[in-house]
Amino acid sequence: MNDHPYTLDRWATPDDPEIGSIRFADLRKIERAYQGIWAIARIVGNCANEPESTGAQPLDPWVTSNLLGGIESLCDHVADLVGSALDEPRQDFPSTSVASPIH
Repeated sequence: MNDHPYTLDRWATPDDPEIGSIRFADLRKIERAYQGIWAIARIVGNCANEPESTGAQPLDPWVTSNLLGGIESLCDHVADLVGSALDEPRQDFPSTSVASPIH
């Protein structure tokens, strides 16, 4: 099934475990971060399109720059959470490349 182009996961690596544990607290942090990214993207997007639709003044360039910096910071936070979540299962589960099999 992984050979089909619609189901092939090009980002998966052979040494990734199939099953792992992730804390719900980390998932909630990722959820809050993506909601922040979504909200900031809406603010910047509305600012870019608003002068044409409502005639309102756009945000100052420094405000837009700081909002985009906030998105970058949130993306770094999500990357840190994902990195720590990927490292935890590898520590919990033994490697499959054991020299002598355990029976």
